[in-house]
Amino acid sequence: MSNLGFHCHNLDLFDEMIIGNGLCRGEFYNLPPGELTRLKRLLSLHNLEWSIHAPLVQLEWYPKPPTWSFLCDLDRDKRELTMRMVTLTMEQADEFGAEYIVVHFPSPTSDESDEGESKVEAIAWKSCDSLAELSLKRGIPIHLEGVGASTLINAGFLKQVLKEYSPSLRYCFDTAHTHLAAMQNGFDLYAFEAELLPYLGSVHLWNIRSRDDYLAFRHIPVHPSQSAEDSWVDIAQVLQIMGSTRNSLPIIFESERFYPEALGDYNYIEGVQWVKKLLETLS
Repeated sequence: MSNLGFHCHNLDLFDEMIIGNGLCRGEFYNLPPGELTRLKRLLSLHNLEWSIHAPLVQLEWYPKPPTWSFLCDLDRDKRELTMRMVTLTMEQADEFGAEYIVVHFPSPTSDESDEGESKVEAIAWKSCDSLAELSLKRGIPIHLEGVGASTLINAGFLKQVLKEYSPSLRYCFDTAHTHLAAMQNGFDLYAFEAELLPYLGSVHLWNIRSRDDYLAFRHIPVHPSQSAEDSWVDIAQVLQIMGSTRNSLPIIFESERFYPEALGDYNYIEGVQWVKKLLETLS
């Protein structure tokens, strides 16, 4: 299962979470700048496929948390700040040989403004122009990952964008962020996935039941105990909808290695093994 991998922002956990789980892929994010040489050595040693969740390294000049993205902001300076970060990430991807990078888009605007949705959408299109141009220049795909309470996280808008710019821009289907967006924007998560399937580039696996879960526990590992009847994302259904692409598209576990004690204190490895079994048995 060379397409299964783990998200990693601490190379001290590289062996435990990636190699220890028998995975052949990693997605790296926000590492200390001095760790790039170590990362290159580990990738070469284990012959891993890998990607970057922008930014690759910690940046003193970028706001915290670094997952903030301002590509839909009305403030041009903020948009340019995120593009500066993405451009640097693409340079590092080119230098070190990453397969693709993941960028948060669409995301909520941070501006307090009465401007209408049409203005925000026009700005979003301009950001897509810039991202696609950067991807073509470097020859490295960018996977867009919708996050937060943005009305632009809808299949209609995203299909237009991806149809226009594919294959430079693909979509990273994040199970839990999409769950939050579906609750916020009133769409069906599984129908959304099916509509975007032709444009998917990668998948992030983690889980929540609600915004309260996210605020309390952040990225909860997937686990076989999680039932759709209890408002968890149905991970088996997500993989089923992927069809044959589940055997080729990168599927990244994007959680910490600890399961919340208040929710059962399960071993996250059970979730990794469960997903492996699902991929082996789904037809």
